[in-house]
Parts: sequence; structure tokens; C-alpha cells
Amino acid sequence: MAYYVIAGKLTCLNTTHALHIAETLSLRLPNFHYRRILKSDYDWPIWLDQLNSTNNWHETCCPLAWKEVGQMGGKPHLIGNLGHFWEYCFDYYGIQSWLSKTDLEKIKADDALMHTSGNKTSSEPQKISITDANTHPMLELVIYELQQLFSPSTLEIKLYDANIPDDEDTDVFMLETLESYQVSGKSSPQSIVLVSTLREALQNCDVLIVLGDYRRLPDEAADDWLNRCRLNMIILADEINSSASRSLKVILNHPGPICFNASVLMEYCTQIRLSNIVAVTTDEGLSVISTIAHQVDRPVEHFWCPAVWGFSGIMSFVGVACTPLTQVVIQPYKRSLKTKESSKLPKGEIVVEIKFVENLLKTEELFYEELEHRKERELDILQRPPVLAKVRALASLLKLWFAEVVTDEIISLGVCSNGAFRFPPGVCFSQPVSLNEKRIWEPVASLPLTSLTQRKVADIVLQVEGHLKNFGIGDRLR
Repeated sequence: MAYYVIAGKLTCLNTTHALHIAETLSLRLPNFHYRRILKSDYDWPIWLDQLNSTNNWHETCCPLAWKEVGQMGGKPHLIGNLGHFWEYCFDYYGIQSWLSKTDLEKIKADDALMHTSGNKTSSEPQKISITDANTHPMLELVIYELQQLFSPSTLEIKLYDANIPDDEDTDVFMLETLESYQVSGKSSPQSIVLVSTLREALQNCDVLIVLGDYRRLPDEAADDWLNRCRLNMIILADEINSSASRSLKVILNHPGPICFNASVLMEYCTQIRLSNIVAVTTDEGLSVISTIAHQVDRPVEHFWCPAVWGFSGIMSFVGVACTPLTQVVIQPYKRSLKTKESSKLPKGEIVVEIKFVENLLKTEELFYEELEHRKERELDILQRPPVLAKVRALASLLKLWFAEVVTDEIISLGVCSNGAFRFPPGVCFSQPVSLNEKRIWEPVASLPLTSLTQRKVADIVLQVEGHLKNFGIGDRLR
């Protein structure tokens, strides 16, 4: 399935015309999906220059249309300007669209009215807060992704870190980060602000992103480690209950017991919906794709992200065997082998098939051993947890959660369990989920599991039961 994107200036009549064509097709065709990206006259050239640089394009026109094959946010395939888009729609769908300049002016006025009233998309967040923001490698990358996903002219980002008053290095780092964005012109001076209290960060906040480092300290007992994390989450939950709106979305994206911390928030946050508390776990799957590709000798871009199961940060399992990958084949297969090269008859049709890694791996045990060795080597080299996969996973989550059109894409995410896959209800477990029409992440309970995955899930539940009982997690829904 292809997803179309129309990007342009809010004041451009050609953009209005392209959006009218896309909207007409979406109403007539149930499988035609598109999203719009509207920029002000000031933001458009800056944004277009970044788009060209990212995709190696050289476009100067407005509007600009492209399609994303397979999933929204996938690799963009350029269509071109309004004329190219109209010709494309005419060839594929037979649509003929002509609007007078007067009608286009009326539609443009309506779009401008919606845009200025803060409804650029029905669900786009306006205020995002980042706590534990003293995460040196990750903070600037997260801010960059947020400004790519949402309009900088309407987005306000608040940064908070509890160590600022006591740690001079933290204070200097935060101020330097703030100044770099303001001086370089990456954002308006008002769009990124530094706040001194957690209450300020939570007031009128749409999305709260929890960063920081919650890893186990050297020589720290397991119960002491989890209790330290639990106390921090209880403090955060108390502030959320007293200062945040009920619609607040909380996204945990940090190293350490991320599902445990999310479970504590679910237990103590009584003023927001449990479905609005999630833990980013897709990064565990993303980080193994290159290893899988090396093992089976296939290009990395042919792989989907493998599913992540369990209590991420303490005990989890990446289902490598069920990882889908695309493969280009010729059908009928035998004809392509037997046909002589001198023959002018067609050898067959080139098609794309979806297969599973299970058929290509020699032994899963050896693969998981190599994976553990690679993780250890990566930590030794970096001397810190890897962050690129976490940033990419966070960006993908936000793109899907706040997309103008809800898709049926399946991702791995730590959500409040409803008993699917035999996970205890009321506790945050990483599992395959999809977004429903109410923009709530639901486990894909119909997903078939391999025998190995079933055994691993049962082992994880058995292993974490002690932690759940010791800290009273899951009692709220029992």
C-alpha cells in the first residue's frame, strides 16, 4: 500500500489544488491515504532545503508530492509538483480535477482559518516536555526529531532536569544546548525553554518524554536498584496527578528497567488514562537488524523490525525467527531457470515476496550468542548505552501516534497489558501493538507465536512475578 504526502505553503493556490485532489481520492477510494504538511512562507524554504538534503532531491516547486510505500513514514518516492501529481492521479485513478481561481481562494481561506486556530492536524501536540533532559548524546537528537515531525512555529518544548540547581555541569550543558538552537536559527527563541520545576514542565503539557539514565549502579543490589527507580517514578506520578491534564501522554525512553518504571507510573498515576503511558521498546528490535542481515546475507533495508517481548530493561526477548523480510523473485521460478538466454520469450514476472528469517537462520542459539557478544562490545566501545536506535524508535512512535490518518501498522511497545499473550493484566509489557480508531495502542492478540516465543514469554512472566509482588505492581487492576 502507498501513502501519499502533499507538502506546500499555506498561502499557495497550487497546494490547495493538490490537497483537493488528494481529499477527493481519499473519499472515493478506501485504500487511498494521504497526509498534508503545511508550512508558512517563512518556514517553507528552510524546511524544503532540509528535505532536499535528506533525500538528495533538488526540488524548488510548491507544492511537492511523494509517496511512501509499505508504511507511512517509509522511504519517500518523489512524484513532483502539482502537474506531476495531477498526471499521476489521472494515469492511475482516472481523476480529472479543475477548479476556478475563485474556488481555490475559498478553499485556501478555509485551510488558513483551520491552521491559525491551531488545528493543523486533529491531534498534533503543541507543548512537549522532556524530563531528565541532561542526557548528553540523546537530547539534541530528540529535539531535532521533534522539530522535523511537528511545526516549529506552533511547537513549544520545555526542558527540565532535577540536577540543574546542584550540578554545574548539567546547568552549563542545558544552557549551551538551548543557546545553540536559538543562535543557529534552528528554532525561534520562544520554542525551547528551560524550566526550573517539574510542575512547570507538566502544566498545559500534551506529551511528556522521560529520558535520563536508570541503569543499575556497580555493586548495587537488584532490589535497591528497582526501589530507587520506583521512588523516582512515584515522585513523577504525584506531580502528574496534581499538575497534568487528563489527556497527557507519557512516553518513557531511557536505558534501564523501562517497563518496570512504566508499570510504577500506571500504578500511581490516577489522573491520566493508563493507555496514555507507554514505554519505547522498538529500539531493542532495531538494534539487531544489522546482525540478522549479516547472518543471512541480505540487505538491511529488506527487513522489518522484529517483535520485542517481555519486561524490557530487566528481561526481554527479541523474536528474530519471525522477522519478515522482502525478497525479489521471478515467477514462474522454473521457467526463469530453464529458458535459454537467446530466447525472446518473457522469462517471467518480477514480484516482491514476504518471507521470514526462520527459513534462513541455521541455528537461533548461535545467533543469540553472537548478539550478546556484540552488545558487550558496543558498550565497551561507546562507554555508554547506544542512543540512535532509541531516538529513531521514539520518532517512529510519535509519527504514528499523531499521524493525521490512523494506520494498521504493528510496532513493539510497552503498554498496559490486558491479558493478551498471557501477560499479567495491569502491568507494562513490551508486545506487538497497533493503534485503534481512538488512538489507543492495543495488543495484536491474533498474532501467531512460535513455540520458542511462547516458552520465552512464559519464562519472562515467571521471572518477573517476584518483582511485581515485592513492589505491589499490578494491584490497581486486580
